[in-house]
Amino acid sequence: MEQQLIKLIKAVPELMDTAKECNNIKLPNYYVAGGAITQLIWNNLLGRKPLDQVKDFDIVYFDTTSCKSEQWYERKIASRLKHEIVIDVKNQARVHEWYPRKFGQVIAPYDRVEQGISSWLSAFAIGFRLNKLGEPEIYSANGLGDAFKMRVKPNKIAMTEASYLKMTQSFKERWPPISVEPWGSAC
Repeated sequence: MEQQLIKLIKAVPELMDTAKECNNIKLPNYYVAGGAITQLIWNNLLGRKPLDQVKDFDIVYFDTTSCKSEQWYERKIASRLKHEIVIDVKNQARVHEWYPRKFGQVIAPYDRVEQGISSWLSAFAIGFRLNKLGEPEIYSANGLGDAFKMRVKPNKIAMTEASYLKMTQSFKERWPPISVEPWGSAC
């Protein structure tokens, strides 16, 4: 599955260009991650265009020094891209500061970018970055099975039932064939 995902990513110039610009500006410990990667898989499985229904590209990084803000990185990357897809840049070292307001859950500070990705729904806990040779490297906290099986499961540690229901309703509207496990099915 990993090689299949790498092939899909390499076939989407917008994803590759975004990761290249992250490398070019030296965004620390970054991944292009989350929804766009999962939705790329789902679109492929459904025979759709690669970026059909993709709202944005999530770019996560980890920087405890915060010399440059998320907004600075977002503007810098966006100004260098030739595509029109919105990018959303988040420093995983600061997520704990705003997470309770947005999702209703208090979380401990993360100590690395992968810890942030690992807190997402399993089908979305996937990211890639480019290595020194310009090749995609995949990080998948829970493997790629849920994404390739089009299965969404709750994550009670990092979200509320209301957040889960809102998110999964949006996914189901855009990708009707996905299976969404009920909130009560997870630990």
